[in-house]
Amino acid sequence: MGLSYKGGFPYLGRKRRNPSKIIYLTLFVAVGAIFCAFLGPGSDRVAHAPVFAPEATQSLPGPPQAHTRVDITVSRGDTFPGILKENGVPLRQAQDIQATVEELCDLSELVPGNRLTLLFDRGNQNLLGMEYVISCSSMLSVSVENGAIEARTERIDQIVEPQIAESMRMKEVAVRRGDSIFTLLKGCGIDATQIHALFTCARDTYNLAGISPGHSLKIWVKGEAPDTLARLTYDIDPGRYLEITSQGDAFTAQAHERAMEVTYERAHGTVQGSLYESAVQAGVQPEIVMDLTDIFGWDINFFTDLHNGDTYTVLYERYAIEGEPGGCGRVLAARFVLQGKEHLAVYYDNGRGTSGYYDEHGKPIRKLFLKAPLNYRRISSGFSLSRIHPIFHVRRPHLGVDYAAPSGTPVVALGDGRVTSCGWSRGFGKTITVRHPAGYMSHYGHLSRFAKGIKKGRKIAQGEVIGYVGATGYATGPHLDFRVQHKGRYVNPLRLRQVNGPALGGRALAGFRQESLKRLTMLDDQTLDRPLRVSAVQ
Repeated sequence: MGLSYKGGFPYLGRKRRNPSKIIYLTLFVAVGAIFCAFLGPGSDRVAHAPVFAPEATQSLPGPPQAHTRVDITVSRGDTFPGILKENGVPLRQAQDIQATVEELCDLSELVPGNRLTLLFDRGNQNLLGMEYVISCSSMLSVSVENGAIEARTERIDQIVEPQIAESMRMKEVAVRRGDSIFTLLKGCGIDATQIHALFTCARDTYNLAGISPGHSLKIWVKGEAPDTLARLTYDIDPGRYLEITSQGDAFTAQAHERAMEVTYERAHGTVQGSLYESAVQAGVQPEIVMDLTDIFGWDINFFTDLHNGDTYTVLYERYAIEGEPGGCGRVLAARFVLQGKEHLAVYYDNGRGTSGYYDEHGKPIRKLFLKAPLNYRRISSGFSLSRIHPIFHVRRPHLGVDYAAPSGTPVVALGDGRVTSCGWSRGFGKTITVRHPAGYMSHYGHLSRFAKGIKKGRKIAQGEVIGYVGATGYATGPHLDFRVQHKGRYVNPLRLRQVNGPALGGRALAGFRQESLKRLTMLDDQTLDRPLRVSAVQ
């Protein structure tokens, strides 16, 4: 019994119509039509899983129902023309878009992890527009109409925050001393299981155990029971941030670069009273003042060498992040004139492992010893072979320098070395002794306590905190008794012979001279006393 046709109708057996066969045939044709539709021009669209970022379809042209969106997460090695070509966009059109938006965004360097959204017409034939998430707060929006390309940048928070608020709550906190990622998330209602999963996933990208006081942390939480972490961002430094997003029961972590604009700024002033007070009153940022004391800490004792009328000049970076004013960057060049004697420092980095501050001849500023074991305090008594002891009121040698400072002030090692003793030393109270190269020994007495990990035999680095100012032993008040021996004899710490490291030579010296000439010219350029926009810092 077979299937036959007559008059356009299927028959079974004795030429009777078979309604069930007709139904089967109709369904077969319908399924075939649907299958063919899926094999149309749009079958080669490639859509990657998007990262967390609410869609902002209102920024793209046309009614939503006429669009086909393709959300792509940029992977390492992806290029803008390559992604568009993969999604059916002609190479010439991709190059035109890239050239048009060049002043707004450099699409030649896509950031892995960022989202790129393409918008096609319903037939998947023509590109209508695109969005590219530049950073967590900035997005590039492009529309294409009849060959004309228009582009603009938009702030993401203006677009997505209202949508986020509908489904979740966001909390921003500034990390304080003693905070940990566990305590901060626990305070937002996140359970320990989620915190552990988040911490583990981020470990290879950034260790959240190292969050620093003052840095910003944003947390998005879904109002479910229990609360669920949806997204987290942490400012690693001014130019980078960590983003963690939820992917079902797991998390993904990515580090993003922020668009940073750098300017040069110069400050010049005269010391009146103290460097810090006079510089800050003149408008210099406190961090720049402290950077100066760090840079010249090998050549200038800021407790004894400065006098009223001495001058300083400093050239430094100031940056803006995605159009918003930021802080100060690196000091690039600086000059002190103390009683007519000039001290100069220029920062140089050849990109091949040689970097640091050098004088005008290419000699490194860093030396064997610092000028003082405290960052910025006053000296209460100087070096003397005969003085009245403050407690016993008898004249005896004082073979060191007393630095009066509040109890708890950090004390740093004068130079690289190894701890030879760490404990109680009669009238000196809690004392640390450090052996340095070339037969030098340094002693730090009357400490309130020792720094964590400091013990006999421990190697320490120059400038490392080894203890804290106190008044243990025979002391009338908190201060540091600081002494130096050379080959067994006490020497005046304020007159230690400063030994430079090796000077630059060859290509490094030639590169330094070229860079130094540019920096020193800018150091004397009074027009830089006001911010001057530059393209980049070399």
